[in-house]
Amino acid sequence: MRGFFGVLAGSVLVLASSGCLRKETTHTLYLSPAGEVHWQIDESGVRSDEAEDGKRLEEERAYILPALGGAHRAARGLQALNPDGVVQTTVVREESPYHVITAARFSRIDRALGRLFTACGLDASVTLTNEDDVTRLRMRFDFRKVIEPADTPALALLEDLGDFRFVLTDGRFIAGGGFDVPDRTRAVLSREALTSLTTAIDARQQIELVLAWTH
Repeated sequence: MRGFFGVLAGSVLVLASSGCLRKETTHTLYLSPAGEVHWQIDESGVRSDEAEDGKRLEEERAYILPALGGAHRAARGLQALNPDGVVQTTVVREESPYHVITAARFSRIDRALGRLFTACGLDASVTLTNEDDVTRLRMRFDFRKVIEPADTPALALLEDLGDFRFVLTDGRFIAGGGFDVPDRTRAVLSREALTSLTTAIDARQQIELVLAWTH
């Protein structure tokens, strides 16, 4: 799954390094049939693996202090996408290992993802269409040009792209287009899609991913 990000890291994600912090991160994008999205980022088990007490404390404080003020990497990443309303931060656990939940709402999933890819320097277009009661989210990437590194808080979101979970609030996903749909209400990028993205970057090609659902 990480092959795609190994290639992308050499050009874009190198700027998104987070030191020696270890954590479990899950992005859940709660998607309405019309395309509205509630984007929730759950960071749990956050702790430094530094052996030296002083460095470990320094790294952990560098994470939790901004989070307590709603200014940590996840919050700044969502804010960079111009959400509808404020970015909400909930510190579930204030001591190591930390647990923080960050969330924001967007009126359209295509605009949110389009802003993400553009901010991070990717040549991509994202569209949302509806025909015959089927809604399609299309993500087109053009890797024919060398990716220009971008210094933006949005990189904190892009580095987790392979772990995005799309959850329908109503309706059912349709299989295919680069996504696995385990129970028709959840969708994740397939391993094949991630491999294809890696190939497209290496070969400087175009690639399209499509997520479709009925309602």
